Amino acid sequence: MQVSRVLKTTGMAMAIACVSVSTAMAQDLHERYLEIKREYDNAHQGKKYVKVQGVQAQLFPNATRVDPGLFASDHMAKPLAELTDLANDGGHDGQAIALGEKLAADSKATPYDLAKVFEALGLAHLDEHDSAKGIEYVRKALDENTLSNNDQYTLMLQLVDAQIDLGQPEAGLATLARLVAETGEDKPEYEGRRGHLYYQKKDYAAAAQALQKSIDQSAQADPFEQQMLMDSYFRLRQYDHAAKAGEAIVQAHPDDPSAMMNLVTVYRQARQVDKMLALLEETHRRGALTTEGYKVLYDLYARTKGREGDGAALIDEGLQKGILRPGEKVYMALAQDYCATHQIEQAIDAYTKADAVATDGEAALGLAEIYNLERRPAEARAAATRALQKGVFDPGWARIIIARQEKPFKWDGKKTADTSDWQPWDSH
Repeated sequence: MQVSRVLKTTGMAMAIACVSVSTAMAQDLHERYLEIKREYDNAHQGKKYVKVQGVQAQLFPNATRVDPGLFASDHMAKPLAELTDLANDGGHDGQAIALGEKLAADSKATPYDLAKVFEALGLAHLDEHDSAKGIEYVRKALDENTLSNNDQYTLMLQLVDAQIDLGQPEAGLATLARLVAETGEDKPEYEGRRGHLYYQKKDYAAAAQALQKSIDQSAQADPFEQQMLMDSYFRLRQYDHAAKAGEAIVQAHPDDPSAMMNLVTVYRQARQVDKMLALLEETHRRGALTTEGYKVLYDLYARTKGREGDGAALIDEGLQKGILRPGEKVYMALAQDYCATHQIEQAIDAYTKADAVATDGEAALGLAEIYNLERRPAEARAAATRALQKGVFDPGWARIIIARQEKPFKWDGKKTADTSDWQPWDSH
């Protein structure tokens, strides 16, 4: 079963909405169950989950619960072994469920037999993408209270993962609290789950605290936890901390465009324009800039005095490479960059292309402004008239341009005319 770890993004602007969790981050719940045991094997040297002289080493030595020490009945030993094999083999979940339901109805099954049957049924249903049914059977297995401590608490941790998958933060936190209380140990690997649950609960302060602990004590940080941590700090408006988390993600995954764009968004909110620009330019140098990255970078160039020429060059490059699609917005941005760098003919060409595909008259008005300054009255009048016909935000300005063609003002050759009753192009 694939864990639906979909990051909610309503609190972050633009790029954060593009965050996607890779398939590698979404783990099969049954595999996670087995992985937990392997984690303990590696973390508890000398206390591995194997039988030593007929006695199973304890994974939860501080548990207050007395280990029942029970085994399968003679009547159920063989079918339980078959059921376990089917449940452990993810390709036979249907067979495992059919056999498990048959065994659960056996009147000779002991409480321990039933617990093992419910455990197998729970895992099989989780593998079949039925988390609700899987949780139901896992709870039944735990409620029998006959499993060994190793199985009882490993399964309880599995229940926490399933509750995360179903988006049940309150239930998940309660299960995790019970696990800690009964085992007498709050293990480091619980912090990531706790952070995820608080994140689902939208308690971002608690989520950030738990996720930060999990990441700080991990030899290799979980990328999904890093994303939740960054978003938690972002929602808390702790942009410096969010930037630090985002930088760690980009460092670990330099070719992940969504990670880069998320960090750009954080830098923007933190008003760290220099870092934002440096990140985008470095990504561009590596040839890894996406369409969205091109748009953000050329917009940033347009807003940075003296960099408008770089913006025009970037747009031209994007169009030539097919990264940017020809359209009104792209041509309008290109025209404005050309205007800022006094490349009049190129600006006219870009505005003309924008006007040809535009549904409103803003591009035509831009053309009218240039023709007006260039003292080309017929073309200025025609463009301004077309702007009015298509509709513009400021029709009064278009009418002024038309009126001025009857008595053109004197232009001194500068970028803008020395007049007091009209506004520069980029305000329209």
